[in-house]
Amino acid sequence: MRSGWFEAVMAVVIIVAVVLGAYLYTQNWPPLVVVESGSMQHGPQDVPGLINAGDIVLVQKVPVPSGVVTYVQGLGSGYTSYGEYGDVILYYPNGDTGATPVVHRAILWLEYLPSSDTFAAPSLAPLVCGPQGQYVLQQAGRGPACVSPADPNAPIYGTIELLRVGWESATVGISLAPLVQESPWSGYITLGDGNGATYDQSGGCIISCLVQAGWVWGVARGMIPWVGALKLWVDGNASRVPSNSWGYLGLSALLIGLAVVLLPRGIERYRRRRHPPPEQPEEPEPAPEEEVGNRVWEGSSGR
Repeated sequence: MRSGWFEAVMAVVIIVAVVLGAYLYTQNWPPLVVVESGSMQHGPQDVPGLINAGDIVLVQKVPVPSGVVTYVQGLGSGYTSYGEYGDVILYYPNGDTGATPVVHRAILWLEYLPSSDTFAAPSLAPLVCGPQGQYVLQQAGRGPACVSPADPNAPIYGTIELLRVGWESATVGISLAPLVQESPWSGYITLGDGNGATYDQSGGCIISCLVQAGWVWGVARGMIPWVGALKLWVDGNASRVPSNSWGYLGLSALLIGLAVVLLPRGIERYRRRRHPPPEQPEEPEPAPEEEVGNRVWEGSSGR
């Protein structure tokens, strides 16, 4: 019979194996992060498969910018993740590695042009330009109103308007002049799925300036839903978790508990059916004892 320490050791081994596997998959440390806000939610309730407050996401290390697919690039290729075009990145706001990483979607990579003191947006070139298309440029008469595939690195002035973005079908107007003043470098425009048209850089550098490649911690690749809600509850932030997430978490815990109880029994029954114990030979019945004494056996003769 195993003593209690065996189960404890096995539990530790399983936890270490899970964390090590996550590290090998993501090539990042730590490989997991709890989502602490609802800025990526598609509405106030938890939608399974999307990123909600209380979910745990795996953070995979990728080369930046080549390993990140933006919303604009995904719009052209059809690539989606977590219910929308493009990748969700985790980045350190304003490059502060001591701050809580922001979990938002990479919308557009802007290439800074020092000679023109403005930006180019080469990934716009394959998209349909115009009010009925996917974007428009407001350049105040300073040039063509669309990015030409023949010259995708041409400088853009004024405003880039991305049309019908996300589940709210928002118009995201990216004004380049403030970005030139605050973020004169190449980087990402980022946006939470639940934030409508308000991208992270629209308020200056309050959330974050244009996200440089070196600020990107990784890309969200897979997640463990609802479990991180327990951390938010412990931290006193349970109100951030969608109300139906608690129901999903409770149901998951119940199913896992049943599996823990029933699975070993099922395995043992299966093992017994496949390898039944050998039958024990029947013991012979003991022979009746002969009676002795004064009893006269039936059929004997006497005088």
